[in-house]
Amino acid sequence: MSADSSHYITLLEGRLKAAVELRPAAGADNWLLLVHLMYDGSPAGSVSFNLHDYRRDEAEAVAANIGDNPFLMREIDEFLWGESD
Repeated sequence: MSADSSHYITLLEGRLKAAVELRPAAGADNWLLLVHLMYDGSPAGSVSFNLHDYRRDEAEAVAANIGDNPFLMREIDEFLWGESD
């Protein structure tokens, strides 16, 4: 675990929770957002996202409020349940 990493646990929707880790990535203002999903307390999978050109405070805001980000939530939904219309 890197000293520069940030960690968050958040309720996404219903019984779906996420343990989120934000790590610095190669290059300035680039971040790796790791999302470990749990449904009813059981592991449901992991996804990751690259955040390019985000200042640290901006990346931390995304990580701490992942449930408020429609793009990330759509990607998580598609990962868990497949593409839907």
